[in-house]
Amino acid sequence: MAARARTRGRTARPRKSKRSSWWKPNGALFRAEVVGIAIVAFTIALIPFVVDVSVVFSEARDWIVRTFGMGLFIVAGLSIAGGAAISRRAHERDVYNVARRTIGILAGSLFAWGALGLNEADWSLGNVSFREVSLGGTIGQALVAGALGKLAWLSLAVISASFLAPGPSRWFLSNLPGWTRTAIERRYAQRAAAAVASAAVATGRFVGFAFRRPGPVEPDVIIGASDGQPIVGNASPSFETTQVVYRPSIDPASPSSAVGSGAAAKFRHDGELEEEVFTGADEDLDDMPVVDLDEEDDGEETPEGPTQLGLDLNRRGWQLPPVELLNAPAESEDRKHDNAARAQLIVDTLASFGVDATVVEINEGPTVTQFGVEPGWEVRYKEVPLKGENGRNLVGTDSKVKTERVETGRTRVRVNRITALQNDLALALAAPSLRIEAPVPGRAIVGIEVPNNSATVVTMRTVMETREFRALSGKSKLALALGKGVSGVPAVADLAKMPHLLIAGATGSGKSVCMNSIISGIMMNATPDEVRFIMIDPKRVELSSFARIPHMAFSEVIVDMDKVVGTLQAVVGEMEARYKKFAEVGVRNLEGYNRHARVVKKLPYWVVIIDELADLMMAAPFEVEKLLCRLAQLARATGIHLVVATQRPSVDVITGLIKANFPTRIAFAVTSMTDSRTILDGGGAEKLLGRGDMLFMPTDAAKPIRIQGVYMSDPEVERLVEWWTDERFKALAPENSDELLRAALIERNGGDEDIEVADDDPVLDEARQLASRRNRVSPSLLQRRLNVGYAKAEHLIARLEDEGIVGPREDGESRRVLVATASDPDSGGL
Repeated sequence: MAARARTRGRTARPRKSKRSSWWKPNGALFRAEVVGIAIVAFTIALIPFVVDVSVVFSEARDWIVRTFGMGLFIVAGLSIAGGAAISRRAHERDVYNVARRTIGILAGSLFAWGALGLNEADWSLGNVSFREVSLGGTIGQALVAGALGKLAWLSLAVISASFLAPGPSRWFLSNLPGWTRTAIERRYAQRAAAAVASAAVATGRFVGFAFRRPGPVEPDVIIGASDGQPIVGNASPSFETTQVVYRPSIDPASPSSAVGSGAAAKFRHDGELEEEVFTGADEDLDDMPVVDLDEEDDGEETPEGPTQLGLDLNRRGWQLPPVELLNAPAESEDRKHDNAARAQLIVDTLASFGVDATVVEINEGPTVTQFGVEPGWEVRYKEVPLKGENGRNLVGTDSKVKTERVETGRTRVRVNRITALQNDLALALAAPSLRIEAPVPGRAIVGIEVPNNSATVVTMRTVMETREFRALSGKSKLALALGKGVSGVPAVADLAKMPHLLIAGATGSGKSVCMNSIISGIMMNATPDEVRFIMIDPKRVELSSFARIPHMAFSEVIVDMDKVVGTLQAVVGEMEARYKKFAEVGVRNLEGYNRHARVVKKLPYWVVIIDELADLMMAAPFEVEKLLCRLAQLARATGIHLVVATQRPSVDVITGLIKANFPTRIAFAVTSMTDSRTILDGGGAEKLLGRGDMLFMPTDAAKPIRIQGVYMSDPEVERLVEWWTDERFKALAPENSDELLRAALIERNGGDEDIEVADDDPVLDEARQLASRRNRVSPSLLQRRLNVGYAKAEHLIARLEDEGIVGPREDGESRRVLVATASDPDSGGL
């Protein structure tokens, strides 16, 4: 109490106010707004002094004009801009951006000043004539004086662009070396073409298969023209990617709001289109034209075969196929109104379940359309009584306290609330299947992929004519045209960087067409001296159309199961031989070897195509798995790449070792989520639509990318094969590697040099005698008794069956002997 009394007894002293004086550094005179306005006003006040309105200090003004020239106005502009920025306190908001822009503007101003220093004019300012000094004055002349000065002046433009627009500048500088290299390669290719043509005329080596002339019909788009530049004609139809905002026409928070049922269900559309429209290529399935290379035009007969694009030869005389061999794209269908209605339907369906969301983006693709849904907010409210001026609650006429609804907090709608309504959205949209990507990688939206009412075919030519594929094909000979994404953007990839590809999908999902498009795309971009194929086709019909092309490393497509393991062993032998060559010259990979000065004959890429892995795993599972894993682990540096496909994505076919060594995978439509997880380690492939609809999983992607694969028709493949098997290329065909395959098969068959059975083969007589003394024979029995390999024993059994000595195969490997002339003590055993 005493302390409280003492406290009350004290009188509070008045505090002195700390007011800053106007002349101090933190006073009103030195505020940023005042300083900026003063700089602007001072600069404007000096303009009459410069433009000869004033007669004061004329000598000083002439000296300034002679020194600075028209650069005075650049300085004045910089001063006004700087004063305005200071008055707006821009330097206090974002120091980094302000500094970056300031450096860019200063560099650009110096570049403009130097440009003035390069020019003279008959103008005069005061007593100074710009014919005596340049428009930039003595300073402008100094900026561009000499060779080093001009080089420094040009570098100012690069610096200014880099600081003011870093994104476009980075893109331009990163692509400049590729553009330069492409221009140089085309330049030297033309010189090589002229040399080859001159040699052909002089020696008569190519007489009889001279190059055909172009036909009278000019194509709309030509790639690789004789002048080295693309000739672009009519623009192809385009997909549209539109940014929109669709809001619900019902209140998601209202429990009485619900989607109507039956035929009475209606949705009101009140969205409006906004700004951006992006374009890609589009075709329609029903109206897709087929290129007829033998049709007549205006009464003139077109020469047989495709129109050529001029000489595009490399050093050995090969000529790449023209793009006109492929089918041209068709016109696209306008689905804008359909997409608008579906977007509003998605928003209203989510709102009926109490989920606040808006459609902010529509990406239209060839097969599906992706609706970008932005989750809304879950808002929490509470009722608060209204207070009067006296602090008491206000009461209404019904004697109830008046209240108001006050927001107490809000949280984002959880993504799983949208994904949980996947089946309900499919029902509302009447879609056969619906896939939700939550979230879209790198975007703050949830992607709802809805199938289009009419699918659009993506042709190989459509993707090959895009800028993305041209840029990639200029860098790599193993460029792949995969298709187009959900937004119509071309999907291209480099097989050399994958470095191996695993493809799986159910029957009829587009797997074989994808294989054909991969092979055809490489054939369109690479010569037999650059890429060679090894094709293994146990089904005998999928890859047989490519058997005659000069790109084949072996003279045939491997279809016999007995030769499959030997073929893979031959590829392993080639890989080991290449590593020995690399060690001799001291390089690490194929690119370094081909660029080495000591290398005379360059090595081509090898692409191993296996169309059905399941058949191989059933015949020799351990050997096939071992060889595939060894190639996948070591073959990338030697330029050997694998493309393996299967239609049975089970764990006994795609084993754990195979999956671990094939990080890049393509999944087509499958029947169950289990199969999808076997391929991609996750679901999603079971919701694909088939007919080329795929999920592409590259090594550097967090999630699979949905792509509509390109369609390569049989007539297109036939035209491409006919191009490469033309008479004019027969003299250029490289040697095949059959000796390597033969050596591997001999080693595989236990040293049997010839596994074929001739009529005068003494082993055949021994087999006949052995069969005549037994009731049943088998390849294993012939292998043991005649000391031959298993493959030779199989051929002997087949020959005995053709001669009617043994019957057809029954259960197991043994065959019943139909002709028996003698009896052996151990007759009947195997």
